[in-house]
Parts: sequence; structure tokens; C-alpha cells
Amino acid sequence: MLELPGCLGIYYLLGKDGTSLSITLWDDEEALAGSQQATSQIRSETSAEQHMQILGVEEFEVLTQQLRGPTP
Repeated sequence: MLELPGCLGIYYLLGKDGTSLSITLWDDEEALAGSQQATSQIRSETSAEQHMQILGVEEFEVLTQQLRGPTP
């Protein structure tokens, strides 16, 4: 996924009940739009390999970002 043009990162979250959520971050809407075919294929392949069901795909705009690096 990170090799796709405009992909800034991905988070993969696993809940205690076995549900999961992946969040991908993109440079801009153009990069996101250009990734649609590839990401759809990645989702299909990954869900089949891991025997998971995709419940939905949504798009959001990042309005603010605050990250703190690791504490020493």
C-alpha cells in the first residue's frame, strides 16, 4: 500500500472482539482517487486471505493532525 503514489501511511487497528479497522492517509483527493482500483484489489485479496468480511469503505478529510513522537 505504501508504494502507491501519494500514500502517506496506514494504520491497522484490531479490536478485542476481533473486528478491525484500517485507515489510510493520502497526500490529497487526487492521490486518493488514483488509488481506488489498486486499493479495491488489495482489500479483496487481504479479506480473502484473512477470511474477513469488509463491512464498508468510507472517505474522510483530515481536518487536524497532532502526533507526538515516542518519549525517551
